[in-house]
Amino acid sequence: MPQIHPTAVVDARAELGDDVEIGPYVIIQGHVVIGAGAIIHSHSVVYGHSVIGRNCRIGPSAYIGMEPQHRSNAGVGTSCYIGDETTIRETAQVNRATRPGPEHATRLGARCFLMAGAHVGHDCQIGDDVTMANAVLLGGHVTVGERVFFGGGSGVHQFCRIGRLTVVAGIEQITRDVPPFAAVRYGGLKAYNAIGCRRFGLDRESIQAIRGAYRCLHSNRTIPDAIAAIRATVPDVPVAAEIIAFATAKGRGLQPSVHFLNRLAAGDDSN
Repeated sequence: MPQIHPTAVVDARAELGDDVEIGPYVIIQGHVVIGAGAIIHSHSVVYGHSVIGRNCRIGPSAYIGMEPQHRSNAGVGTSCYIGDETTIRETAQVNRATRPGPEHATRLGARCFLMAGAHVGHDCQIGDDVTMANAVLLGGHVTVGERVFFGGGSGVHQFCRIGRLTVVAGIEQITRDVPPFAAVRYGGLKAYNAIGCRRFGLDRESIQAIRGAYRCLHSNRTIPDAIAAIRATVPDVPVAAEIIAFATAKGRGLQPSVHFLNRLAAGDDSN
């Protein structure tokens, strides 16, 4: 049986799983579905249509399924989905999508961790095991691969893509796409995420291929030249193919290499 604090306000349309705990002064409004074992801590607000997975920890004072912050859409009939075992801490927020239908929903994967003040904008698609430190801001329509780590205060421009196993340093502002396995610092691609790749268990061949691919990204000024260099010098293994596929897909272009940003700052615009 769900445990609901007497000060909480729970809509009759809400569906609460076994052992759900609803804390003091929580507001649940609309067609909200909360999986078994989830805890909604005090003063949190959940609007429908929102689906919260099993064993999630929400709040205190978190805001889930609020209307999209978008001038042209009131969010009628839109939704958001939160994966199992995800933690969303105090004052963090996840907005619903701008278009109705589950295929357009804002989505967070399983085992994500949103720290205090984090924001997931409308229509975002977030993979499993993503960590967003305090005050990380994701604009609308951002796509994030699995096991990405965002340092505190970093922000991502709308419609950007962040490849899996990427680490973004604190206070960084991402305005272009970031390929898989990247380490972002000083405004651009600094290196590959060596620690994250090892912790994930990638084998030596894969890590060497990632290292080689990033050497190509750092040493070639244009993306077509970098892709040609990867194909010519890096073994044809799945991680290399993943980087190539990401870089050649339609998007906002890749975040620049720090190598070239430093040269531009020094007044050297040559290849």
